[in-house]
Amino acid sequence: MPDLNTFKLEGTKLVPINRFNLEPAKPSTAFTAVTMNKVNDFKVIEHPIIHSIDIKPILVFPLVENYFPLIEGDKAINENDYFKDYFKNEITLFFPQVEITPNNGTVFYYENIPDKSGNKGGLLGKVTLKYIIKEKPLQSNQKSISLNLKEAVLNLKVNLDFIKVNGIVNTATQEIQFDLIDEAVKIAFLNLVSNLNDLKCNIDLFFDFKGYSKIKRNFLFARDIAVLRSDKIIKKDLTVTKTTLQPKSTLINSPLMVRTDLQTKVAPKTIISGIQLENSIKSNVQEEYVKSTFLLKINKTLSYPIGADPTISLYKTIGGGFVNIPFNLNEDFSQFKQIFVAGFNFSRLSIYKSMVQPNTFLLIPKVYSLSKDLNTMKPCISTIFHAYEEGAGTAQEISRISFQFAIGPNLSEFDLAKLKIALLQNNFLDGDTTDYFDKVQFLFPNDIGAEYDVSGNYFLQQSEISTDGKHFLFDLSTENLSEASIMINALNNTISQYANINFQHKEIKDSSIIELNIEKTIGEIIEAVIDNAAKKIQIENQSISNCKLNSVLLVNNQNSTYINSAFFKTYPQLISNDIKLLDYLALNPNVSGELKNVFFDFENIENISSEFTQIVSQSTSYNRYIQVQIKSQNATTNKITIELIVQETGSKFTIERLKSEFSTPILFNFIIKNTIVNNTLISYKVNYFDKNDNLTGTKNDVFDFSKASIIIINKK
Repeated sequence: MPDLNTFKLEGTKLVPINRFNLEPAKPSTAFTAVTMNKVNDFKVIEHPIIHSIDIKPILVFPLVENYFPLIEGDKAINENDYFKDYFKNEITLFFPQVEITPNNGTVFYYENIPDKSGNKGGLLGKVTLKYIIKEKPLQSNQKSISLNLKEAVLNLKVNLDFIKVNGIVNTATQEIQFDLIDEAVKIAFLNLVSNLNDLKCNIDLFFDFKGYSKIKRNFLFARDIAVLRSDKIIKKDLTVTKTTLQPKSTLINSPLMVRTDLQTKVAPKTIISGIQLENSIKSNVQEEYVKSTFLLKINKTLSYPIGADPTISLYKTIGGGFVNIPFNLNEDFSQFKQIFVAGFNFSRLSIYKSMVQPNTFLLIPKVYSLSKDLNTMKPCISTIFHAYEEGAGTAQEISRISFQFAIGPNLSEFDLAKLKIALLQNNFLDGDTTDYFDKVQFLFPNDIGAEYDVSGNYFLQQSEISTDGKHFLFDLSTENLSEASIMINALNNTISQYANINFQHKEIKDSSIIELNIEKTIGEIIEAVIDNAAKKIQIENQSISNCKLNSVLLVNNQNSTYINSAFFKTYPQLISNDIKLLDYLALNPNVSGELKNVFFDFENIENISSEFTQIVSQSTSYNRYIQVQIKSQNATTNKITIELIVQETGSKFTIERLKSEFSTPILFNFIIKNTIVNNTLISYKVNYFDKNDNLTGTKNDVFDFSKASIIIINKK
């Protein structure tokens, strides 16, 4: 729920609250062909995710003064803009100048690559550049903004389209390298030497920098009405959640208003307005300045005539510089070609090899699942109850419910490491494979700007969807409280909600399945620290649930790999925050060299049903949690369906349980609007079926949820 605070202290880090902290979003799109006359305005934007900020120890000497621009407004910002310093208003901050030059006297290099018969099999090439950050002439009250190059993208032009290629950035040497293959080699060369402005390629440089900006947040109260009535109300009461129980996977931490006295005649709007006035709180907007990461895009045109002297030529082959034009351009080519890799079934993953950049692969996972927050390791899902403040009566206290969640590809780092090995073993890698673990790049549909649509699920189809890195962020609001209850019940009882997500990009059409299930979340939860001196690996379970280790993949500094599954067959589960030490020799008796990387295949063992008691205790006057328990049944009963009708609202729900699931309780949620007089009855019908799906019995009953919270389904 929204809060006045922006960050909280977690260990030695300030981390954002009430936001999904996922992987960094890419500032650019790779391998996307777009019509040239289409204007794509790029603004300096606040990074979609505010990352954890390390709290550095205070150093006495020497002191390095840092300057942070105050970013106001949302207009497009370019490299010539200037800002006031956040801490010292008298200081004006400017962006430094950025220059691009060929790296070490070479801008373009290529070789003919033979096939297995020794004939010409294709081309491999690269464009190499160096970037220089130079301070502008400044006065004493003017300073430069510190820039860090995050990503570089080469825009190759052909036939009114352009092809984007991601670069490899080395910030230590300030070098950028763009690896190319086949037709992209030809296109890059002709772009670089062209005298026509419409055919000259250019480079996008994405720099990040720290700054302060004002954020606006809608203010929603989420406190007990008794707190709001208190004579000693202070701001802290409005910003600190008063909860005594913290279940692992609570979906609704605290409804917006908990009415303890249904007979009250005082309108909530009147109470809230009084509190806002007393505490100088604006009811519509809260404004505050926060430190964020921003992106600055700088574009440079690349044009280097070929010249006449091969000894000083910027264009080289294995034999040295050249001054001729060795290529004929072929405009008709596919940017991606689908490949099939042994061990990676098409039903789990589609793999496409880039035809313009070597060792680059587009991955379309067949399953997208609920992601975990990087800071809390909890599922990235929240529900928000919105208060009804327009009327003066007590008839309605809820008008809308919002669901927000993030989904990502169900591929672990262990899976991706195994895929790199399989690509090498199946001869899908280009050129020198010595450091293939570092050279292989994986792209996801969002990275290439693929179009997508969601189908097959009414709830998810109605969502507003945005992208962040390889994740999709869903925001669904509904005023239908019965529909909201269905979604909450599915999440509470770990019943998967499915949908199709269809991707389309030029010649590629592919689809995946979204599985929304709170017990099937994805995300790396094992932190591993390698100690090569002691030949130990320290591992920690950072999640809030138990973790079962299945396998480990070790990579040494020569990129030799070793997988060990036998070691973990009897290894105990890691409980939350558990720290263990593993011995190299126990994992790999033939270990040689230093360990460079370690990847774990694991299972996150969650048990939502163990939290039912705590969740039931959070029931309120309008948001009710009822537990349904199925007692031991006859041996012939193989399936039970329960049809429930909330008489107050007429909402209908159907629950089905197979024999293997009888012992697992069902957490049933429903929502009603507050009224002075409530109908607190639920009528329900139980149907019993045998193994052949024949109806063997039926029972009808009525339950009063004001007197108990458990519905017992007895033996037929």
